[in-house]
Amino acid sequence: MNLAAYKSAETKEQRLGDITSACKRYSLGRASLMREAQTAGAIIRIGRRIIINYTILDCYFDSLSGE
Repeated sequence: MNLAAYKSAETKEQRLGDITSACKRYSLGRASLMREAQTAGAIIRIGRRIIINYTILDCYFDSLSGE
């Protein structure tokens, strides 16, 4: 990856993350986050790993707040 591509990738907003980073991003506990992510359909399971799709979860939270 060249330097320009690295810098542009560095400034992009993250679309996916693990549970720990999602808890920090949304200021929710693990159980609350998993419940809301399950409701929104934002959980991706790869083997034993659980990935949260931030794009779907952001849209879900926006719909709850009425934006």
